[in-house]
Amino acid sequence: MMLSMACFAIEDTFIKILSARLPATQILFSIGFGGALITFLIAFVSRVNLADKILLNKHVITRTVADLFGALSFTSAMVLIPMSLLASILQATPLFVTLGAAVLLGEKVGWRRWSAILTGFVGVLIILQPGYGNFQIASLLGLAAVLCLALRDVVTRDMATEIPTITVTFYACLAMGSAGFIAYPFFGPLFLPTAFETVVLIGAAIIGLSGYLLLVLATRKGDVSVIAPFRYSRLLFSLGLASLILGEKLTFPIIFGGILIVGSGIYMFGRERRLSLRKIDSIN
Repeated sequence: MMLSMACFAIEDTFIKILSARLPATQILFSIGFGGALITFLIAFVSRVNLADKILLNKHVITRTVADLFGALSFTSAMVLIPMSLLASILQATPLFVTLGAAVLLGEKVGWRRWSAILTGFVGVLIILQPGYGNFQIASLLGLAAVLCLALRDVVTRDMATEIPTITVTFYACLAMGSAGFIAYPFFGPLFLPTAFETVVLIGAAIIGLSGYLLLVLATRKGDVSVIAPFRYSRLLFSLGLASLILGEKLTFPIIFGGILIVGSGIYMFGRERRLSLRKIDSIN
């Protein structure tokens, strides 16, 4: 999980570097379809069927659509707002996953976890600063990305486990590339990338794909309640890279709001783990 988060933070840094000249459309096309091509080749060599009829169920379709709009919102936000700001907003995703599981899947959520979710939302508001001069309307794209990623993760809970990891990754990459078609009217024409930009694009595709594969493997192979808190390591990686590589200044609202979100998320994961252990003890 931590390796996955490190890969995503590096990919985010590459995207931010590329956004200085290339439009979001070109970044989505290049990284999405590039990743899809790599996973297609891996699936071909591994003899994994990417067109199985099981992929037509509602969970897979909903997940793919959520991936598409999540990639569109995230990449657009990355182009328009500081990476440190977006990275902090993204940490609210696990809170929205718990909220979505309660609303969509009917999972029981006690007052303690509701309090943790509310605290996390307060952290998001502190980061966004709506109503103040520092508020950036484009940061709402980051919040839209959080909602899409949360929906994706909620749907994944009910997805058939027999669907291969490489298949899930292939369609996620395909969705990201397809998001470029939606972004095109808003971000303008494509540019011929320089040699440096081409290397960075290839690197972003490979590292992003690696992060996604590691994430799916970690989620499927590990105890979710144990590994999930390590998702927050992405914030540390992202803030470090944003400061050291991109020269961004870490403001007090970003740091304080991030602490509230991460703290409430870790508490919520701990609470879920204790409840799951109690259920196991009661069964035994």
